[in-house]
Amino acid sequence: MKKKIFVALLLMIMLFPFATNAAEKKYSTKNLKQTLKEEEIDYKFKSYKETDDQVVIYMFRGKGCGYCRAFLEFLNSITDEYGKKFKLVSYEVWYDETNRELMQEVGTFLNNPAQGVPYIVIGDKVFAGYSSQYDDQIKAQINSLYKTKKSKRYDVMKEMKKDSTESDGSFNVSLLWMIVSIAVVTIVGTCASIFVTTKKINNATDKILAEVKKTNKPAKAKK
Repeated sequence: MKKKIFVALLLMIMLFPFATNAAEKKYSTKNLKQTLKEEEIDYKFKSYKETDDQVVIYMFRGKGCGYCRAFLEFLNSITDEYGKKFKLVSYEVWYDETNRELMQEVGTFLNNPAQGVPYIVIGDKVFAGYSSQYDDQIKAQINSLYKTKKSKRYDVMKEMKKDSTESDGSFNVSLLWMIVSIAVVTIVGTCASIFVTTKKINNATDKILAEVKKTNKPAKAKK
């Protein structure tokens, strides 16, 4: 029993780095309704709902940012006409360091560094900041992506995840570590099993020899 517990603990210790590397970061996101509510913007729609067929608008924002609010009010104003075509995934970056790091990673990945908020990504198109001059471009980008077959739409988050999985980085190192760890644990377990088995055999042999000596012990001569 002790041997099994030892092996199990050793396995957990050896595989811990792999489990840590494999874990994905957790990002805090809000949808359109949640974001509008947080910024205290009244909904201008009633029947809006999210579906898997909608184009994703990624927005990196700062809570209380005036330009971010202006963009949200624009989305709010076009929801009756375009609501079936888009949904919002927003990341607050002023108070959330993990989200802020993601914004920088997205900017680097798209070769369009994020200098501030709002930082808006629709497909492979970036809108750095917001002005009403972007309104027609944003509508056109939503329409273009919506008409594109869903499986062929560019999604930066999916592309980044795919690139990370296919790269020669930490994934392969972790996989190698897992293989080595399993091999080491297997060897240790085998050695422990052999040791225990050998000890049992030795004890049994000692008992047999003791019985043989006892049986063959010469009788004392009678006086």
